[in-house]
Amino acid sequence: MRDLDIRLVRCFVTVANEHSFTRAAEKLRIAQPWLSVQVRRLEEQLGFQLFDRNRNRAVVMSAEAEIFLPLAQDYLVAAERAACGAQRIRDQSSVYLNLGAPDFSADMPTRTSIIEGFLARHPRYEIEIHNAWTVELLRRLGEGEIDMAFTCGPHVDPHSEAQVLARYRLALLVPSARARPGRQPLSSFAGEEVALFRRNVNPAFHDSVAPILEAAGITLTYLPESSPAAMLQFAQRTGTPVLIGEWQKNVPHMPDNFSVLELDEPSLSFNLNLVRRTGDHRPAVAAMWAFASRALAVAA
Repeated sequence: MRDLDIRLVRCFVTVANEHSFTRAAEKLRIAQPWLSVQVRRLEEQLGFQLFDRNRNRAVVMSAEAEIFLPLAQDYLVAAERAACGAQRIRDQSSVYLNLGAPDFSADMPTRTSIIEGFLARHPRYEIEIHNAWTVELLRRLGEGEIDMAFTCGPHVDPHSEAQVLARYRLALLVPSARARPGRQPLSSFAGEEVALFRRNVNPAFHDSVAPILEAAGITLTYLPESSPAAMLQFAQRTGTPVLIGEWQKNVPHMPDNFSVLELDEPSLSFNLNLVRRTGDHRPAVAAMWAFASRALAVAA
């Protein structure tokens, strides 16, 4: 037997409940002759008769129809439940957005303004931030665990697309005693060690900055952990300058005995990107993508 047409099943159940083709047709908002045709089509699919008409024109179900009716009603209830479930899923996906981001990006002004502006414009949307490094974020994005991601550095993932939101300069976190006004030449740290994040957390970003440091005669050492708090703890414990974002000079949690030293090296900079899976036009993703594009256009 072919799959039952739910529209035909609904016609049968309505006639059975109303005990009348006339009332059922009115309830279904269709012509009575058309309703009769639909019931006959269902009978052909089922292989047995559903209704008999007596001399008084009363609608009487056959014995087979009496057995089939509760099954048909369950069929309609299950279909309605599935439709409602699909609607809930669709509604949730249209207003809920899982965003990935490196934890150190929380203080980036552009990231903050994009999220706050988007939520102000779309108050029904809800955002949850998932922190990880770029390599992990791109994996989660590709596997559908997150919807979009903020990433740092060059975008090289072939399965996603990115728009550049901002470009930020890098600086050095140093003891305040070493701080100087104005931008300092990178060469002043020649022969010293500078700590930065390990290559495996963001290879493209690492490879865009490590050669610049090494060309200035700097020896690279690597942070055991790359959260903002861990960077600061490493600098306090070892006294080693740490590569850090220039924007972090304005964060309130920077201790008085450490400073962010600006560098006279424009090439020590990187992109902040907004990334989505290529061709992902789901409502929430499309809305965030479009908002970011408009924000960039206004800022330009």
